[in-house]
Amino acid sequence: MRSRPPPFDCLRILSTWRYVRRRSLVGLRHPAKFWFPPRRFLPQGRIRSSRTVRAKVGDRPWLSHLVLSHYGFGIVKIDPSHGLAVDRLLERLVVENTMKAVVFLLALTPLASYALWVSDGCEPNLPFISDMDLLPRSGLTFTLGYAISGVLLALAGFQIGILRGSWISEKGLEGRWLMINKVSMFAAMAAGISLFWISFTPWNEQFELHILQANVIFFGSVIWSIGMTIVTWAMSKEDSSFAGFIPFRVISTGIGVIGLVGMLERFARYTGISTDLYALEERLGSLDQDCTSVTSELLSQAAAFEWMLAGSMILVLASVLPEIKILAKD
Repeated sequence: MRSRPPPFDCLRILSTWRYVRRRSLVGLRHPAKFWFPPRRFLPQGRIRSSRTVRAKVGDRPWLSHLVLSHYGFGIVKIDPSHGLAVDRLLERLVVENTMKAVVFLLALTPLASYALWVSDGCEPNLPFISDMDLLPRSGLTFTLGYAISGVLLALAGFQIGILRGSWISEKGLEGRWLMINKVSMFAAMAAGISLFWISFTPWNEQFELHILQANVIFFGSVIWSIGMTIVTWAMSKEDSSFAGFIPFRVISTGIGVIGLVGMLERFARYTGISTDLYALEERLGSLDQDCTSVTSELLSQAAAFEWMLAGSMILVLASVLPEIKILAKD
């Protein structure tokens, strides 16, 4: 009686799977074959037969498609999770729910934090968004809201980037559009990670780190929205249904660019175009029971531009919702 070979190590098999021809993360542009992993990752014993599974153009390489035949057991089907997790993340309903959740939380968090900030006795002026992280009640809302929003924003950036990249590859667009799409995707993910991180980094405790995180959020979100708009224009040349998204996205992106430039210009004038952040750290002395007072007109204007930038990013995210119906499959 032959001894039973050791079980398949599915993770090692999956990580070393090889395709014969060109492939992408979620779809195949050309017909291809799925081949078995190297023999060193298969159970001990002689391979009796080698079977392949052909994929049509546009098919997704689900793990359940992989069929192996090895000595002593016949056909073995590997399907530990009824499909790849990435495929589930890219389903239309999942992507839509992610986008709706991040838009809702990014809009609700600053408004709820501001209401609590004013109700705790702070002056009803327009503070920097991170100023509302200093008081207990508004700070808790700030931390929970932006921590969850950061995770969802990174996930949404990944989902939209992958779906757009698959669509661009399928339509045969030039490689530069794929590159712009990748840059914008990574920018959105970096902004999401920094947003999660900054929710646990009050500026009165770790000032330099907070400023670094804020810059990643500001520049990452603007780079993402610009890249999204440019790629949308290229996609509209292949599919006219994308043309309707361009005007609103251009306006929203323009508002974000104005907000970023205006905020940086006010900060530069306030600090004297210096990398020394001492002038900003002096705001620690203006704390009145964790309420900040924006005594400088330049800082007050910078705060208004920051709110403009934050609002524009919400608009850009909301503009992606109708696009998901075209890109994602049920």
